Amino acid sequence: MKKRSILNISLFLLLSIMVLSSQSFIFAQDTKPFLGTWNGAISLMGQEIEMTLKFALDENKTITGTIDVPMQGATDIPLGNIKIEGKKISFMIDAPGVPGEPTFAGELDETGKKIAGTFTQGDVEGTFSVEKE
Repeated sequence: MKKRSILNISLFLLLSIMVLSSQSFIFAQDTKPFLGTWNGAISLMGQEIEMTLKFALDENKTITGTIDVPMQGATDIPLGNIKIEGKKISFMIDAPGVPGEPTFAGELDETGKKIAGTFTQGDVEGTFSVEKE
């Protein structure tokens, strides 16, 4: 009985490792089209606000990002809650003192060179569009 129990535990551990390995591979694959520098603008209440987004992988292969908004003198502001599902990406500005939880939800176009979508901050909604450098 003990041999069977040990075999079941070993099989479970092996399957768990295989699943976790495949998930990290899929995650790393999904991030690749989004990595790099993207330039564009937020369109909000009739204004165009230029911005630059930068996405990279950290040492743990987790996607990280920053945003620059030159008009506001903001550089390397961290992005958080970055989620990628297929060609869709969402993230928010993750800096203390920034009101209204600025959130982006966009989709990569078929060329892989443009992301466009919605931008919300508090009750205000606009759009954004960026192109890969």
